[in-house]
Amino acid sequence: MGDLLSTATSGLIAFQRAIDTTGHNIANVNTEGYSRQRVQIGTRTPEPYSNGWLGNGADVKTIERLYSDLLASQTRTTASSLSRFDTYVSNANSLDSLLGDSKTGLSASMQTFIDSFGDMSSSPSSIPARQVVLSQAQSFSERLRLFDSRLAQVDRGIDSEIASEATTISSLAKQIAALNQRIEIGQNSTGQPPNDLLDQRDNLIDELSTHVSVSVAKQDNGQVLVSIGNGQSLVVGAIAANITPVVDPYDPTRSGVAIQGIGPPVDVTTRLTGGKLGGLLDFRREMLTPTRNDLGRLAIGLAEVVNAQHRDGIDLNGNFGADMLSVGATEVLARNTNTGTGAATVTRTGASALTGDDYMLESNGAAWTLRRADTGATVTMTGAGTGISPFQAEGLSIVVSGAPASGDSLMIRPTRAAVDGFRVLIADPSELAAASPIIAASVSANTGTGKISAGEVLAVGNAALQTPAVIQFTSATTYTINGGGALPYTAGDNIDANGWRVQITGTPNTGDSFTVGPTTNPAGDNRNGLKLTEALNRPILNGGSTRLHEGAGRIVSDIGVATGQARTLRAAAESLHEFNVSAMDNLSGVNLDEEAANLVRLQQAYQAAAQAISIADRLFQSVLDATRR
Repeated sequence: MGDLLSTATSGLIAFQRAIDTTGHNIANVNTEGYSRQRVQIGTRTPEPYSNGWLGNGADVKTIERLYSDLLASQTRTTASSLSRFDTYVSNANSLDSLLGDSKTGLSASMQTFIDSFGDMSSSPSSIPARQVVLSQAQSFSERLRLFDSRLAQVDRGIDSEIASEATTISSLAKQIAALNQRIEIGQNSTGQPPNDLLDQRDNLIDELSTHVSVSVAKQDNGQVLVSIGNGQSLVVGAIAANITPVVDPYDPTRSGVAIQGIGPPVDVTTRLTGGKLGGLLDFRREMLTPTRNDLGRLAIGLAEVVNAQHRDGIDLNGNFGADMLSVGATEVLARNTNTGTGAATVTRTGASALTGDDYMLESNGAAWTLRRADTGATVTMTGAGTGISPFQAEGLSIVVSGAPASGDSLMIRPTRAAVDGFRVLIADPSELAAASPIIAASVSANTGTGKISAGEVLAVGNAALQTPAVIQFTSATTYTINGGGALPYTAGDNIDANGWRVQITGTPNTGDSFTVGPTTNPAGDNRNGLKLTEALNRPILNGGSTRLHEGAGRIVSDIGVATGQARTLRAAAESLHEFNVSAMDNLSGVNLDEEAANLVRLQQAYQAAAQAISIADRLFQSVLDATRR
């Protein structure tokens, strides 16, 4: 009878544990990150008898957690991706709204400025029309600087969020490391996994994945290794590394991210992906920095075109035009770990060749190499880097100096600071050079049908530009300039002299003459104003293939396209994440109906085991009663 009692008691205890575990599941139905548990009951080792093996009941082998490492990994991956796109889209939407507004955005503001030159050309003597040009120039200048200021503010905000994310990630890493230690102790003391501690740790890892993409490797002692980036250890056993913001090695106003505490500090700014932190870094690298650079390139192109053409004209006072717009200079930033004295002076050679990229000028102690900052691709340079023979590359002229050490490097930012220095240099509307400095005319006594164009400026610096000149035909097919040698005449061909150009058409007679001299009525001359309008609509960017207003439109459209793509990817990431969460919940989530059914089943089994114990007791009492007689 003792065997029956022992067997029934083992079942009673096993079913009690199962009922307790079911009650634990029900109690944690709303606990975040809880994985339902299930008691694994197995038979005790049976005892051999001559006529067979007799069972000894049941034992609780383990209390398992219904959990899948594969599903957990997939869920973390999609959670990290979703968090990354949430952050990316949020920032991209702000950028899209800022620059893409149909009334106050980049394209609209620039087009209004360009159109004002056409209005001035229609009324070159009108001071109000000239004032509109200056007002629109000032408005566009302020708008462009506002755009850049807002983008710089976003950049500073990203630095602040990076610091916050670093603190959060470090805190989660410490908590995971502490649970690693508790789990190892618990598993070593019982030989069984401490399920609730495992849930707590996995819940922390799940939360960590929303901040940065993580990789998790399980160890035999119950601990996990957690790494980020491309394999940098964040948690090793009971030791957690710190994630800290670090000053950008070239730009002290910007922050990067370093990991330290397990091995030497490592800058992982370019290696981190996923989560909110990855979204911040990706947005800055893929959208914010390129947009600021492209705005600068647009400002450079605009100033270059306007200034060049404005210098070719004269104002209402008869004075040659001065530069109308200014831009900020190229930035050269030395790496904070440089040990040599290498330096560089960088100037722009033309907006047409500028790319909007930033560059790294690196020294091996003997020679310099230019690379793109974003991809590391080598950029070909010509020249020797001296004042006489500067390095030439992608719209830049580079003169190096000093004695660089091997490994020293400089960052070149050709366009970033251009907008900050974008200013209107003219305040007096009468100083707008809408007129051409020279005018050509036919002599009234001419007898032929020849006609001469008004003339255009080729070289405003030519000392003889406004010196009166006479083109006289010595025959129907030859002419002289100021009595010089005879030149062949072909109707419509360019006639160039003293920094100007004219064309004569028709058939001049011998003795016919034409004059080229200074413009005497600038108020009634709009030729340079028309040239300004024409120049502003001429392809200038991207090797002379893109007009300025097209460049502005491309900046806006690129942002819009990137934002739209990010929204689409976010929606896809959200859908995939919901699918993975559902799959994980189906496995690990507590179902109250299922748990209630388990309780009924286990209660019946428990009552049956108790009944078996009662029977064993009655049988034993019967034996005792029989022996007393």
